[in-house]
Amino acid sequence: MKISLQWLNDHIDVLDYASRSSEMADLLTSVGLEVEAVEDKTLQFKNVVVGHIVKLDRHPNADRLTVCQVDTGDGQPRQIVCGAKNHKAGDKVVVALPGAVLPGDFEIKKSKIRDVESLGMLASESELGLKKESEGILILPAEAPVGTSFAEYGGLNDVIFELKITPNRADCLSHLGLARELSCLLGRPLKSPVAKFKSSSSVVTRKAVGLEVRDTKLCPRYSGRLIKAIKVGPSPSWLKTRVESVGLNSINNVVDVTNFVMMDVGQPLHAFDLAHLKGSKVIVDRATVGEKFKTLDGTELTLTGDELTIRDQERAVCLAGVVGGLNSGVTEGTQDLFIESAHFAMDSVRRTARRHGLQTDSAYRFSRGTDPSGVIGALDRACALIQQVAGGEVAADHWDEYPAPASRKPIAISAAYVSQRLGYSVDEAEMVSVFQRLGCKVVRTAVGGSMEFNLKGSEVYGADEIVYHVTPPEFRMDLEQDVDLVEEFGRLKGYDKIPETLPVFSYAPLSYDKGFVFEQRVAELARSAGLSQAVNYGFTASKFQSEVLGAVEAYRGAGLDMDSHAVALKNPLSEDLDVMRVSLLPGLLRNCLHNIRHGNNEGRLFEEGFAFRRGPEGYQQDARLGFIAWGSHAGLWQKAGDESAVFFDLKARLQYIFDKLLISQVQWTPWNNTPQLVHPSQAATIFIEGRNIGFIGALHPSWAMKEKLRVGVALGEIDLKALMRGQPRSVKFKPVSKFPAVERDIAFVVPKEMRAQDVAAEIKRTAGALLQSIEVFDVFQGGNLPADHQSVAYRMIYQDLQETLTEERLSQLQSQIVANVEKKLSVKVR
Repeated sequence: MKISLQWLNDHIDVLDYASRSSEMADLLTSVGLEVEAVEDKTLQFKNVVVGHIVKLDRHPNADRLTVCQVDTGDGQPRQIVCGAKNHKAGDKVVVALPGAVLPGDFEIKKSKIRDVESLGMLASESELGLKKESEGILILPAEAPVGTSFAEYGGLNDVIFELKITPNRADCLSHLGLARELSCLLGRPLKSPVAKFKSSSSVVTRKAVGLEVRDTKLCPRYSGRLIKAIKVGPSPSWLKTRVESVGLNSINNVVDVTNFVMMDVGQPLHAFDLAHLKGSKVIVDRATVGEKFKTLDGTELTLTGDELTIRDQERAVCLAGVVGGLNSGVTEGTQDLFIESAHFAMDSVRRTARRHGLQTDSAYRFSRGTDPSGVIGALDRACALIQQVAGGEVAADHWDEYPAPASRKPIAISAAYVSQRLGYSVDEAEMVSVFQRLGCKVVRTAVGGSMEFNLKGSEVYGADEIVYHVTPPEFRMDLEQDVDLVEEFGRLKGYDKIPETLPVFSYAPLSYDKGFVFEQRVAELARSAGLSQAVNYGFTASKFQSEVLGAVEAYRGAGLDMDSHAVALKNPLSEDLDVMRVSLLPGLLRNCLHNIRHGNNEGRLFEEGFAFRRGPEGYQQDARLGFIAWGSHAGLWQKAGDESAVFFDLKARLQYIFDKLLISQVQWTPWNNTPQLVHPSQAATIFIEGRNIGFIGALHPSWAMKEKLRVGVALGEIDLKALMRGQPRSVKFKPVSKFPAVERDIAFVVPKEMRAQDVAAEIKRTAGALLQSIEVFDVFQGGNLPADHQSVAYRMIYQDLQETLTEERLSQLQSQIVANVEKKLSVKVR
């Protein structure tokens, strides 16, 4: 949220902070109102002043240029060459002097234009950043003081603070709210602008507009007033400057007033065109199921019946607290207004805004809570300002339906309790002063005998203890119990005053959970294998998840339990985050696509997290390891146009992890029943010690075509709980042979569909303990080989612990290997 220092000064004297804005930023941040950015508008107009054209001549070398002698208040006219056509001698203009830097990083320098020296520039509104487009230079009124800083003259000498307001501090979502906070911090009095308007006895709200509030639970208070004979038009410069200073667009004088009041006092308002309220009646009620509603920007919504709406006698004209309807908005032809100021239930506004994906300043405030006691004050202020900028006759009466006025219960608290909670001695008088500066009503009570008085029933005060009954103001909805008051005292006193104390350890710390340790170990190995760690939300979009995964039954065949119906969230943050994920793959695929679309055509990611499902004992979460890889360098497996290399690259990285976990018996079994996400001929289940624990596969070509991918993508997922079985495993040591190792190669002609690991397994069985390692080092197709066969070459390393291997013994072993492989697998040695 943006706050203007000039605007803030309407409520509290703080202009002395204009030159030391960083001090105010530090002060606000220290009390929990984090200042994310400070923008000093004055610096944008440094060396930009009001000038007076005292003489104007034609440029000697250019017909379209003029040479102006401009007085800038320093006693010596400046010569400036100008290309505009709308100026003349005697005009007051805006002069950018050498050293000025205008928007777009345009630095003004002393220069020569067609051999004539120019000592500055006469600026237009677009060059000053005040408009997107403008014709000619900016001509100022004749009374503009020469030499004055343009920032000061134009009211642009402001400092804008951008604050990050926590959800519990809805009272600070306005200039008045922040002024209250500063008044408490600085001990300076608040200024209260008085709303004055001239009412007309001939205009009667209650006769012209009917009101019926049918749902007082969702709308505890609703008020409104009629204004007739207004003229809608552009806002005056002061109003336009104010609303634009905090990031809002200027629409027209009426809409700008409602936005101004919202940013000023924190109460959202809405203006209805009375001519478009059918039956001249306002009804506050829920929507009808399936009802169509078109917002001010033309978006058509289908309502569910749960939304609170403002209606006339025929249709909805506003989503209460969220957005107005196109059918009743203020236009240039509007003459009569009904101004709404209301208090809506937070949860109702929040649900409506999230359900329909609407993010408005009004919904932002109502969903965090507004002050019901400020409804009428905001209404009066808006009516006074509308009369000031748009004219009109304001009704003397108004509607105010408030059947159950809100009241705050007192909170019992003592100085001793505050001291005990904060860990240092608290002065009683100072405590009372802080609470009173917060706007609380404080009543001192001397306890005679044992007394129990606390909203939560948690505190018992002794016979001699002084107890204070503190009633918070209505705008501080976050103050509900004694600990809230303790926090406020500690916050305003300064968190740095809380003494540092080391906790006393009476017991030995608990050992880490084995599952946590294992997950940390796997993450460490994945990083060392060259995978970067991704972290995604545990909830995702149901539509996207279904599109990615398809029928989940296929994943169960790979050892991954998935629920075909994802666990839905009752109160989702948005439509894109409406269910709990059943797999890590949709999030990782989204990460991959995001990287590729931003020019990162090669990457390796993994994620450890939970997948969620309904189990026999209720909701369950399964620890998973997900991984995805895209793009690859040229290498052994990379050939021109071959995008399968990334699959083998990812498989090798997973094999590295398994090796480091001392899992030796890993089988990569072809996956026949693949889901729609996975390539049907480039997929394998991961079989470890008697069961499938996951899979790896290339992305299905249809997905690659759909997303227009030009690089190969491989992905997979593993059940971490299944991977954890038998972990951690002990390293088994064996003596190092002092005899040399011997290397031998052998190649077999095998069918293309035969797995290389099947041949390797037979070689291992035949060679026994002499075989130290085996790897595939070459694959050849073509030549004299049959079309459906290929040559796969293996390299073996042999070593004996007892003796040097002789050539005779090695030859016999090689012959035995060839015989066994040819016999059992029906292949031929090459």
